[in-house]
Amino acid sequence: MSTAEEATINPDGSTTFEDTGGASDSAGSDIPNMGEGGEETVEEVIKGTDPALYLALTVLFLGIVFIFVRLRKRKKRMTMMINLLVILFPKRR
Repeated sequence: MSTAEEATINPDGSTTFEDTGGASDSAGSDIPNMGEGGEETVEEVIKGTDPALYLALTVLFLGIVFIFVRLRKRKKRMTMMINLLVILFPKRR
């Protein structure tokens, strides 16, 4: 997994790392798919559906629902106003 390294802090503030585990030959050996087939796994990951598409569809759906609710409330309010006007100002014959 990880190897132990010693850090030396120089008087000018810079640091120097020294490898004490002797694992320089096996660096990256614990990472899977680092051989020649590494590019194929990247392409497989890219083939998934883009999350921005889900976001756009959600915004579109919520916009349609919002417009539908607003139009329904407006229609109901207009019907109430017409009924109120009919009650307040009935037709005289």
